[in-house]
Amino acid sequence: MGKMAWPRWALLAALVIVVALVVIVLAAPRPVSVTLAPVGVGPITDSVADQGYARVREAYVVSAPVSGRLQRLDLHVGDRVEKGSTLIARILPSGAELLDPRTRAQAEARVAVATAAVASARAQLEQSAAGARQLEGDLARQRELAAKGFAAAQALEAVEAKARAARAGVRAAQADLNVRRSELGVARAALIGPEGEGQGAVSVSAPASGYVTRVLQESERTVAVGAPLVEVSDKGGLEAAIEFLSQDAVKIREGMAAEVFDWGGPALPAVVRRVEPQGFTKVSALGVEEQRVLVFLQMSGDPTAWASLGPGYRLWGRVFLRREPRALKVALGALVRQGGGWAVFKADAGRARLTPVDVGVMTDREAEILKGLRAQDQVVVFPSDQIRDGVRLKRRAN
Repeated sequence: MGKMAWPRWALLAALVIVVALVVIVLAAPRPVSVTLAPVGVGPITDSVADQGYARVREAYVVSAPVSGRLQRLDLHVGDRVEKGSTLIARILPSGAELLDPRTRAQAEARVAVATAAVASARAQLEQSAAGARQLEGDLARQRELAAKGFAAAQALEAVEAKARAARAGVRAAQADLNVRRSELGVARAALIGPEGEGQGAVSVSAPASGYVTRVLQESERTVAVGAPLVEVSDKGGLEAAIEFLSQDAVKIREGMAAEVFDWGGPALPAVVRRVEPQGFTKVSALGVEEQRVLVFLQMSGDPTAWASLGPGYRLWGRVFLRREPRALKVALGALVRQGGGWAVFKADAGRARLTPVDVGVMTDREAEILKGLRAQDQVVVFPSDQIRDGVRLKRRAN
């Protein structure tokens, strides 16, 4: 019996050992398959970008210099105009109002009264002139008698005084006739209707050479002085107005390098011309109120590169805040949050090591590493929730 029990115990022990080994193997942590990427060295740029529109820096709004009836404009958006030679508009004097029968009768009566007043003043002038001529003859005879000693000096002075009074009376009668004639002219002008208009048109020329960007008044109508007619712009002064968030705009300074992109053509080099000091509130597509600031980017280079770009076109602008030619950088997907900072999982001897890092510039694809890594270190990209400090790693085949 003893000899027969020993093989059974040996077989049972072997079976237990095998089961234990299987359990150990199954319970042992397996390496996690991950994607590794090296820490590289290369250029990186800190920039801010946002949406905006194209606009003309110098635009001229042509206004009506006088009140009157504007003739229909023969200009359209995009037409070329030359300074001082291209006719923008013609403005006719405002037409007279139509007279109803009562108003016309009253005007005709005033004309009749003025005509009678002119006739009366003319008769008064003739009467005064006749009296003056008679006194002038008496004065001439009185002077001859006085020269011969047959007339007293007092008599001569009396006749001279009457002659001067007669001449003054003639001048007064002539002035009164002129007044009555003017009144007659005013009375007749009240009878002038719309058929008497069309004289004295005012022509408006282009104040600068360029293109018509807006037609503000096209149809024939009555306009007041100062009414805007058209807008003339020079596309050579085209620039981009970008609506940056206020927290991005505070980092931008005049003279910084920039570019204009996503406008339908190649990226255009530009320079920050001005950052407006006053912000404004704009509601986003999600209904969130945002404080934004207009930043103007003056495009540089060959103007033919943006010849097809026009005022009001939608575009994007990017301002370069800082450029680093040899920066230590990793893929943005390698960064994970650790407390209030950043960290990466570095591959060290086949295991993941959680390594805190200091991050500088962050773009949409890469991040600058200021401290914590060295070039050619391997880091886990897009780590899953299975990655912990000390976990064994297995490189995933690409």
